[in-house]
Amino acid sequence: MILHNWSVKKVSEKVNNIKFIIRLKDYIENEENFKHLFEIQLAPPGLKNFKPRFNFDKGGTLLVGDLVLNIEEEQYLESHPFPEWVVQLISKEKPIGKPYLIVPNLPNRFISKLNKMNYIKRISKIEEMINSLTADDLIAFEYQIGVNIKINANVPHTFIAKIAPEKHEKPPYLQVYEPNLKIFNEVLKFKTPYYKLPFKIRI
Repeated sequence: MILHNWSVKKVSEKVNNIKFIIRLKDYIENEENFKHLFEIQLAPPGLKNFKPRFNFDKGGTLLVGDLVLNIEEEQYLESHPFPEWVVQLISKEKPIGKPYLIVPNLPNRFISKLNKMNYIKRISKIEEMINSLTADDLIAFEYQIGVNIKINANVPHTFIAKIAPEKHEKPPYLQVYEPNLKIFNEVLKFKTPYYKLPFKIRI
């Protein structure tokens, strides 16, 4: 995962606020509307003790990354041909800002079609879709400490924060779990694609 932080602003640059913000309660009440894009990690029904979720033999051991989310504006989304888990954890810094997962509000049929395409065609199709997006087409999920989200394979996404300097808020702390990209880069010649939105986004 690479997050872009462009510090140089152009006067003509357009920045749009995301209005479609959902929280844990909204997700739980409308899970079917979102789970093709991302899933809140809740205990599976009938779980009595321990059960592994996935096997990543081809991707090697999961990479664990620390993320201090100090980015409040973004113009790029990324995607992977595998899922990625991101959890907000407790921070020693107080008070802290709020982190958000950002994804396009894509229909399930679009994601299903992507999963059946070869990798090059998939990237091209995502790029084409992102070029036509407006801020109203984006969802922001507001994290809270302890919430772990699985972003599904091939879903374009990014993370931004809302940090109030007048409240002396600090960036929130998250951890990222994903297959080790080094193996994909060196063995499979995979490169993480980045897609430029027609505008910058913020909360």
